[in-house]
Amino acid sequence: MEMMKIFVFNMKKYRKKKQLSQMKLAEMLNTSTSYIGEIEINSKVPSMEMVEKIAKALDVEPFRLFVDDTGRPGGDTPIADNYLECLTTAERQDLTDRFIALISNDIEQILQPEKR
Repeated sequence: MEMMKIFVFNMKKYRKKKQLSQMKLAEMLNTSTSYIGEIEINSKVPSMEMVEKIAKALDVEPFRLFVDDTGRPGGDTPIADNYLECLTTAERQDLTDRFIALISNDIEQILQPEKR
């Protein structure tokens, strides 16, 4: 699954888990409901700053928005959560930094005009 699709899937999952509407999330982020909707249909790519704001509003660490648990047995279950919760702060930060670097590279490639 491509990185942005994973992000969108997880953003929706965590938003719904917190029982937040797109409108309420937009209010929390000081942005428009249409912008949240465009992210969730994969037509807008949020900045890294916005990714961090979204994660904070959803009470998750930013890297969780990029973890693809859909194909893993037991993915996104308490067992998977326990694994992530057992990581040290340094390990979590390292994982977050690596995901942000990967995402930044993907976003740069998406936003660069095609070379002819």
